Amino acid sequence: MPQNPDSYVRGAAALERLTRRHGGEPYRRLNSYGGPYLAASPLEAVMLVAKALHDAEESVTGQDLDDAILLLDRARDDLDHHELELVDAARLRHGRTWEQIATAAGEGDRRTAQTRYSRLRERTPGYTAPAAPQKAARA
Repeated sequence: MPQNPDSYVRGAAALERLTRRHGGEPYRRLNSYGGPYLAASPLEAVMLVAKALHDAEESVTGQDLDDAILLLDRARDDLDHHELELVDAARLRHGRTWEQIATAAGEGDRRTAQTRYSRLRERTPGYTAPAAPQKAARA
């Protein structure tokens, strides 16, 4: 679903705020060289706030929570995309069967895994499955 420009701007601002507050030394170092600010991904930003909630030394503000909630849909989209990539890599590069993927995912049977994959494909516009690797031709 396309985002409106205001939502994109609000999301970018939320990413920067959360990265500055909870990104720690790695992001301070990355951003110490000038140039455009390098923020965490939506998934990482949500995880930073979730971790801060459980860290006694980190304080989480209402703005942090609002920002993380705003980013949840984008984080889910990222996670769905990564799931598709992982399943495709398992199948195409490593020859895993749907049964093996179902077992790895704790989903029970191959039909459940295939149905989940199909639904993810439907709700992840723009994702293109990689082509199966070509076998080397023998001379």
